[in-house]
Amino acid sequence: MSTLVVKFGGSVLTSEGALHRAVAEIYRYVRDAHKIIAVVSAFKGDTDQLMRLAVSYTQASTSSATPHLLATGEMKAATLLAMACERSGIVTKFRSAYEIGLTAEGDHFNANPTGVNADVLKGDLEKFDLVVVPGYVAENASGEPVLLGRGGSDLTAVYIAKALDVPVKLYKDIDAVYDADPAQVGDSAKPYEALAWDEALKIAHPVVQNKAMRYAKDNGMTVEVAALTKGYETVLGGKTSVRKAVPLKRKLRIAVMGAGGVGAKFLERAQEWDDLIEIDRVLVRDVSKRRDHPLAAKFTSDARSFAKGDVDVFVDIGTGVSPSAELLESFLKAGVSVTSANKQAVAASGDKLRAASKASGAMLTYSASVGGGAPIIEALSRAVKTYKIKSFCGVLNGTSNFVIDQVEAGKTFDAAMDEARRLGFAEPDSTADLDGTDVGAKLKLLREIAYPGLTPKHLEVGAITEDSLIIPDGKGLRYVARCWRTEDGIDASMKLEVLDADHYLVGAKGEQNRLILELDNDETWYVTGKGAGAWPTSEALLADVLQIAREANLK
Repeated sequence: MSTLVVKFGGSVLTSEGALHRAVAEIYRYVRDAHKIIAVVSAFKGDTDQLMRLAVSYTQASTSSATPHLLATGEMKAATLLAMACERSGIVTKFRSAYEIGLTAEGDHFNANPTGVNADVLKGDLEKFDLVVVPGYVAENASGEPVLLGRGGSDLTAVYIAKALDVPVKLYKDIDAVYDADPAQVGDSAKPYEALAWDEALKIAHPVVQNKAMRYAKDNGMTVEVAALTKGYETVLGGKTSVRKAVPLKRKLRIAVMGAGGVGAKFLERAQEWDDLIEIDRVLVRDVSKRRDHPLAAKFTSDARSFAKGDVDVFVDIGTGVSPSAELLESFLKAGVSVTSANKQAVAASGDKLRAASKASGAMLTYSASVGGGAPIIEALSRAVKTYKIKSFCGVLNGTSNFVIDQVEAGKTFDAAMDEARRLGFAEPDSTADLDGTDVGAKLKLLREIAYPGLTPKHLEVGAITEDSLIIPDGKGLRYVARCWRTEDGIDASMKLEVLDADHYLVGAKGEQNRLILELDNDETWYVTGKGAGAWPTSEALLADVLQIAREANLK
């Protein structure tokens, strides 16, 4: 896995509501096997507001208390981003400037970094997919907080990237560095694909802090400047070149099936991207029950005329094989890309869907159907491009794992099920989560990726019942799906297994999912993330939609 430092400034984090856009960008990289260090600025306007507050009390520019107060802006935004990422299933660690040993010297309001404990960050990245740190603030030799100047989070990000010898990307509210301000000159502004440092220092400020650019130049670095969701950037420190104008693209039009727990959350998330995504219509069972929804005018119960080629993406958040399978195939045949969280439909009709996708050129994605927010399908798909899979095993059902975990903690089976339903991890009828039906569909999807064209010679299936949840002292119990290569094909199983207490799969707590991949080069890959709940599943669906948006040629 590679590591990337990303920075989210106040121009991107305009409010708490904008946190979820940053989460989506982070998840984009996490599911593509990147470890991320996110450096975070205060929300837009917060630093100025805090400074005004300080001035109302004292001579703020000389008070030793002022840096303490201003630093709370970054701390607030960074901790909330870490919490938002955790909620969406990203395995996250928050670190303060003190904890990572970020030191600086000089003026309390315009200091320069002098050191960072890279070993702390490296250790965290071995255990977590994301480390979030506040920018702008460090500590001096006396242990006092000092600020790194206006735009200092840029400097924090560049400094950490240099210490770890990894790339750095600064997210801004514009998609490139231009030769003039697009807000003033309009379309005549030329976006740069790359800028040599001497030229960047002349024109890239205030988009990027000058101190950060000088530090990067002096240390032979390149720095990427980009906007959220884009598939391009301006590279500072490269050979100067103007990027060919990116054609103006219309919004991505989507049709959605489902507005229940996950569906409602996805619709909410999609509306946060109303500058990029347009929700054209939503298929529900009963329109009359949705009259108070903000999108009520777009709701329909007419499944027969729903699949039309007038949208770019169909988002399937249905349950059961029908009508999801039929709609997925119909949309694909019409040239509409699809993403599905419905493992039953995709598992039952995978061959037809792949054939329709190949014939029309439309994309077929279903990351959310296995693992929720855990990028299991991405990891397996990435592995098979280079290696042969010796075996894989995993905890693939967040609902049943939550129940097992609760029983292990001392709750009764019924109480654990009630708690799972209360938290939205389980449906009122949880039979499929307990009898292997749900895991069976996921196992089928994974083995079709790992071992295309092969069917298990044997498939051992076990169920979860109240009587079966007997956990020996000093051991762990998990419902494990396995598939492995044999001399004459593959075999598979899905059942409760007693494992050592320190086994990686026993470490899957609550609604978490985990996967272990054993490759033919003797490498072992590990994947983890939240596997149930509206937030992780909607994050995976949104990631697929945004991927399609980046790759689509919308005219």
